[in-house]
Amino acid sequence: MRFPDFLDKQTLATPDVIAVTFGDHDYSYREIRDKSRAVAGALNASGIPPRAKVASWLTNCPAFFAIQTGIHRTQFVWMPINPRATADECIANIEAFDAKWLFIDARFSADLKKIAELATNLQGIVVVNGSAEGFASFDDFCRSGTPPVTDADVGPRECVTLVTTGGTTGKPKGIARINSNWSTLVTNYRLAAPVDGPLINLVATPLTHVAGDIALSVLARGGINIVMERPTPEAILLAIHRHRVNYLFVPPTMLYMMLASPSIRDFDYSSLRYLMYGAAPISRDKLMEAWRVFGPVMTQLYGLMEATSTVSIMTPQEHLLAVGTERFGSIGRGSPMVVMDVVNDDGISLPAGEKGEIVCRGANLCAGYEGNKEASQAAFRNGWFYSGDIGVKDEMGYVSVVDRSKDIIISGGFNIFPGEVEQVIWMHPAVQDCAVVGRAHEKWGEQVTAVIELKAGCELDTDELLAACKAKLGSIKAPKQILIWNELPRSNVGKVLKKDIRIRLAGDEGAH
Repeated sequence: MRFPDFLDKQTLATPDVIAVTFGDHDYSYREIRDKSRAVAGALNASGIPPRAKVASWLTNCPAFFAIQTGIHRTQFVWMPINPRATADECIANIEAFDAKWLFIDARFSADLKKIAELATNLQGIVVVNGSAEGFASFDDFCRSGTPPVTDADVGPRECVTLVTTGGTTGKPKGIARINSNWSTLVTNYRLAAPVDGPLINLVATPLTHVAGDIALSVLARGGINIVMERPTPEAILLAIHRHRVNYLFVPPTMLYMMLASPSIRDFDYSSLRYLMYGAAPISRDKLMEAWRVFGPVMTQLYGLMEATSTVSIMTPQEHLLAVGTERFGSIGRGSPMVVMDVVNDDGISLPAGEKGEIVCRGANLCAGYEGNKEASQAAFRNGWFYSGDIGVKDEMGYVSVVDRSKDIIISGGFNIFPGEVEQVIWMHPAVQDCAVVGRAHEKWGEQVTAVIELKAGCELDTDELLAACKAKLGSIKAPKQILIWNELPRSNVGKVLKKDIRIRLAGDEGAH
């Protein structure tokens, strides 16, 4: 099944039931379905070529669901862009994958002129949640076509979503999700995280990421998505209490902030059935604290964008059985529709207790990286996806992540590529060399840390460099700390040894 099929079936059963709540407004299943059909009709009439990419740069809002589902009804490919991306990143992704259409939130209207000038392959721009002179509004666009009688015939193995990564200084990578990925996602949540009675999901993180995948699985089951535009820890706690929320995903960073809130004991959390966490390493002490505060509802999600966000779901019952053991902090044994294992360099399954690379296979795997055959062949081998994470499994197959073979930094639930940050730092005239690594941080999981070697006789204003990084990369990717060392550790061939840097930082030695 394609995702619009789930929405349409649920609309037939409960057309007037609330599907999305946003602020003081409720939107029924009928309204979301009808608007998605209007989006499809207008796109079909737009004149863009078959299989063209249709990008969306949106904050959390009800239109997000109609736009995503509407694109899925067509022969076009949906390309979501992180709402926290910079305009330069947005343009880089549009250009790299030749997107022909863009739905942009009015909040980013200050960047419209720049995008229109530099993203020369765009054939149309639609402004959502507001208006901008010279560009079509979302409502006007939806009235420009005729809703289709039937959806386009797109097969189960065809790409329908292109998830992009990076884009400022490095070439973006496009993860090609196919139709069957979405039905597998819905099945995984239905089997691993069922709810008796109405399903009430609180969307507290960007819909472009894990929260959006979960929200779609909720729509497929007739639940309500309560979408928060600008969540704070206190607002999340209040919303759980007020709306009797039973489904919630937050990254560890937000969970820590919730636990630290002065009002943590002021609300009733008894409605919760699944408090899902993931997207970054978590403190076991904090996990146990959350278990005591929110009850036996903690649900670990281990996800990869290449595997439709959800490789493994460790249920509350599995957490309960693991309390007091090393397994309590594991990532589980794989989602119902996914097989997960730990293998050696030859791809051979390792026995319990031996470290190796975490791999997975199932209908959740994407079709590879668009336009990047080399990267696809390296990551997808013999039906398995090689995650780049180092793990160890126990005698029952529960896997724990112990390290990363790649250098990706996960900070606050977002993947950050050190090379992009390094490219910006190297532009500074005083910098001889640099290395960007993730340094353990209680709140963020990891913080972006830059270690710099200066040119002889040069000095560096770190505040000035930080400001430049934020302007170019955005606040998420910019370093939170800049350290200056006399020289960086290197191998015999001159390669900077990031592992040695991380060890030195962990001991707080030698920074000056």
